[in-house]
Amino acid sequence: MKKRALSVLLFLFITGNLSSFATAETVVFGKAEEVFADPSDVVVQVDAAGPCGSKYFHIQRANKNFKELTAVALTAFSLEQGLRLFVASCSGDRNILSHAGARKIE
Repeated sequence: MKKRALSVLLFLFITGNLSSFATAETVVFGKAEEVFADPSDVVVQVDAAGPCGSKYFHIQRANKNFKELTAVALTAFSLEQGLRLFVASCSGDRNILSHAGARKIE
């Protein structure tokens, strides 16, 4: 019985880890062109389209890191620098961000 339970747990652990590879986030590099304060999101437009088909990347207010993501986007926009955007999912053609980073453009 213990062997069977251990086998089931091991199987669930392995399949859970493998499924995380299937849902890996897409990384997009781009320069911030505009930032919008929407009632439900902060939206960053960059010069590159994301996996959802648009150049608009949404920072949802419900994110735990909403303030930090917004600060990164505004900093990159103000300094005319690039962004590394991690798209977690799509909502229609909206690229939904999980996190982001600013990067120097040379």
